[in-house]
Amino acid sequence: MRTQPTPVETKAVYDEPAIQAHCRRVGATAVEVARKLGWKGEQQRALRAAADSHHIFANPVEPLPPRLMEHIWGFAAKPSAVGDPPGEEVAKLLEMSCFFVERWEFLPYEAARFEQMIEELRFMARDGFLESAHVEGLARVPRASLEEVKAVVSKLPVFPAAALKAMQLARNPMAGAVQLEQIVGTDTVLAGEAPRMANSPFDASTTPYRSIRQAAAAMGIPECCRILSAAAFRPMFQSPLIRPLWRHSMEVARIAELLARQTRKAEPEEAFLAGLIHDIGRLALWKLPARLTAHHTALLDHGCEPMFAEVLLCGFDHCSAGREVMRHWGLPDRLAEAVEYHHQPEQSDSVLAQVLYLADHCSGSQEDLPSMARLRHARERLGLTSEQLRAISSPLPLS
Repeated sequence: MRTQPTPVETKAVYDEPAIQAHCRRVGATAVEVARKLGWKGEQQRALRAAADSHHIFANPVEPLPPRLMEHIWGFAAKPSAVGDPPGEEVAKLLEMSCFFVERWEFLPYEAARFEQMIEELRFMARDGFLESAHVEGLARVPRASLEEVKAVVSKLPVFPAAALKAMQLARNPMAGAVQLEQIVGTDTVLAGEAPRMANSPFDASTTPYRSIRQAAAAMGIPECCRILSAAAFRPMFQSPLIRPLWRHSMEVARIAELLARQTRKAEPEEAFLAGLIHDIGRLALWKLPARLTAHHTALLDHGCEPMFAEVLLCGFDHCSAGREVMRHWGLPDRLAEAVEYHHQPEQSDSVLAQVLYLADHCSGSQEDLPSMARLRHARERLGLTSEQLRAISSPLPLS
């Protein structure tokens, strides 16, 4: 499962990447609405082509159709084939889609749920600025509900208690290898997974560890505890499609631990655990019906960010899904809040949420739009300078 959008070439005249990315989001939104309105394949392709250049106001590839000149959302491709929707309707659908995308892009400065965005668009439609049919088509786009997510969550494996025990043990300066072996002995899956991870390429040792006790003597108890905690979660990510998500989670966990140690604002062990589970909502969404996951992949192939694709197709994102997983597992509220707001740290007082946001940023995941305001907010909450944040490098994840 990818965490980055696919780079996509566009025919837009402007080379500005932000404009091109915006146009791709508008095109994705407009096409999804067009499907709900019954527009055919050729019509959808023409609509996407129009969206790719809908912000070109000078030197368009072709002269703009006269009717579209009446609208600010001029575009280069004009419908001409029999059965194509009139240019004015195309322009109005692009206009509504653009308003929705811009509202999503504005979320760092004014939070809103998908339902609230729809109500705002409905209000504009009542005043005659937008077409009600287009707004209602957008309202019907989401293919999943939180109820479906809750049903999926109920089928997830229970929270691996061994992970929590390992993190608690890491805080105990008197802990020894015997306690580690006791934790491993309580879980048959962990007993097989822990040695494999202890001997992963992440560790530079050329001598294989034959036991947890031997690994503890070489690496130290805290490092072994982190390996055990990770090993307890890894079986959830066995599918080839979601192994990249596992590697990303491990990377964020390592960076979160580094941030916690450097700032002393959070417990390093808890930060590591929070990093491991920060994207557990994405795992839940990936277990929804294939019709949704295939569509999600198609949007990523078009160049949309994962967070935008989730909101468009579900009406919520993996942070909300992660909150449901946390509730199902009965984890402490501080962990649940950190996972729920790790893409919106400005909405939470949780220090862990700030740590996770910065760890995600340092990992280069590109799941969401970059925001200097959010970055500065999280950085200042942790007392980090820009130079200190830049100095934190991404360690290699455990495989």
